[in-house]
Amino acid sequence: MKRLLIIVCLMVLSWSLPAQDIDSLYQVFENNKGEVAYKAAVAIDEVIGREPNFELDTDKDEIKLKILRTMILYFFGNDDFQHVVTYSEIGIAHYDKIGDLFNEAGCYMTLANAYQRLGQFDKAIDCYNRCGELMDEEGGEMAEVSKRYVMNNIAEIHMAMGEYDRAEEMYHKCVELLGEVQVNDTAANLDLATYCQNLAEVHIAQANHSEGEERERFMAEAIGLAEQSLELSQRYQDTPNKIINRMMTLSKATGDTKILDEALRLAEDNNELFLQAVLSLQKGDYTKAIAMAKENHYDGLLRDALEAGYQDLRVSNPAKALEYLERSVVMKDSIFNENQQQLIRDYQVRYAMQEKEHELEMQQEKNKKARLMVFGLVILAVVMFALFVIWWRLAQMRKKRNQELTQLNELKDRLMSIVSHDVKTPVSAICSVLEQLCSYYDGMNDTDRKASLMVLRSTSMALSDRLYNILQWVKSVLEHGEVTPEDFNLAQLVDESLKSIDYSAGVKSLKVSNEVDSTLVVHSDPSVVSLVLQNLLSNAVKFSYPNGEIHVRVEEDGDVLWLTVQDNGKGITEQKLEKIFRFVSNSSSGTGGETGTGIGLFVSKQLLDKMGEAIRVESVIDEGTTVRFSVRPAGA
Repeated sequence: MKRLLIIVCLMVLSWSLPAQDIDSLYQVFENNKGEVAYKAAVAIDEVIGREPNFELDTDKDEIKLKILRTMILYFFGNDDFQHVVTYSEIGIAHYDKIGDLFNEAGCYMTLANAYQRLGQFDKAIDCYNRCGELMDEEGGEMAEVSKRYVMNNIAEIHMAMGEYDRAEEMYHKCVELLGEVQVNDTAANLDLATYCQNLAEVHIAQANHSEGEERERFMAEAIGLAEQSLELSQRYQDTPNKIINRMMTLSKATGDTKILDEALRLAEDNNELFLQAVLSLQKGDYTKAIAMAKENHYDGLLRDALEAGYQDLRVSNPAKALEYLERSVVMKDSIFNENQQQLIRDYQVRYAMQEKEHELEMQQEKNKKARLMVFGLVILAVVMFALFVIWWRLAQMRKKRNQELTQLNELKDRLMSIVSHDVKTPVSAICSVLEQLCSYYDGMNDTDRKASLMVLRSTSMALSDRLYNILQWVKSVLEHGEVTPEDFNLAQLVDESLKSIDYSAGVKSLKVSNEVDSTLVVHSDPSVVSLVLQNLLSNAVKFSYPNGEIHVRVEEDGDVLWLTVQDNGKGITEQKLEKIFRFVSNSSSGTGGETGTGIGLFVSKQLLDKMGEAIRVESVIDEGTTVRFSVRPAGA
């Protein structure tokens, strides 16, 4: 009976608790076992909005590690670093108990990041050093990379504390640990670009705190390092945001604003809104920087822009400077005000109720001798009516608020499900290859290692492209954006999409063929077509039996072309087909036990509907599934 009562309580908690009460659910998990502990863990995932990745018969220690990772990521994403500290320490203790050095080091890394965000730099440095010690014990190539990462982060802390000489020493150690960099080693050259930029920033800071020849020496060194950093990033095709950051550092070192103009154009071309705002601030365009920061809720950048504008305009434009100062002060106080407003409102309600009760008591005492019974009934009726009105208004407010929260949660869950569906497959492939490398590294020859790294590289690039497409879709949903059709070679796009399933198809020994005419040009949005095709290919691999076949072809139907993905896998039941395009549809397990969110076809249909295209599914159990969607030929 007691266990049943606890389970019922957990069900109620999972329906009603806010995220901050995750602590209570975790205590229930820790203090119980079996079904009760399992229900508590499931409730934690439900509160956070994640799908549980464990079963009732999963070992409790394994469940503990899974939900700890989930909670730490949740609190980190919500800037609740105190909770990150709490649960990272629990994870450290558990990994230390089972002797898992690699994951214990990872927890120390997360703990150090949390302390760094909290401004507790001494603790952060201690945790970074402990992470480095554990990785030394673990050994291997990953240990060397982690050691440089740790040292780089410690250097950042010294920079924040104004200890520039110490920061410079740490960054030089990073370069020493990197060793001699080969021309064909892209990753090492990009790491070197980062260290060069960091050293340039150190020398700029040192120059700003120096005078005369010493200042000139520091600035000359900064310029050389900034130029080297930018040249390496551009040569080895670094990400746009990193190239832009390198440009900003070079501009700070040289004072050349033309570099900022070029960086701003690059930021606009790649829709880097945050960097556009930063560049506007660095150029002294405070109006634009403040407007962009406010529009996109970059609160930290908004405060910096207001304070910089005040400092720069105090002499030339005192009125504008005063406006920026007032807005900055108001913004600094806003967080405190928000926390205090609720306390004030609660106090006012309590005070008003107490005052009303006091007035009623005085009135009742004044007239009780004359009409005690009658007036008492009137007072009671008034109080009951007032309470009813207050209760009714509070109920209406609560109902409205719950509806708003429900809508927001549905949108959040939908977006999280979409992202998790399209990221999970390449991440699983990456994890699988990394697991092989970690487990069999010493026994592998150079050819196998290089092959594994090539798989990691191609899968990571596919993951990057997929994330970009997902973000483009999310942006179109939130901003009601329009699709942008253009002419493109369909066969080439199919080839690029097939690369994203090379590894997973190879695991099942699937034969995948691109039967699209190599000269066929269609008119559509290539990002949408790529995203939909990747969803269909991922599903085809997931539900295909080993040694099966997957065919991608084009079928003509008048003026419409149908891009078709056909497999000979397990098929789909009629019941599943009826609701396959609904958001609430659950995903079945694949032939290899693969799991998913069931959101892929929903996303595909949403995007195709926006383009005015159609999608159809035909399936026979144990014979396979054919999914086709329409595209328009160029010139139609």
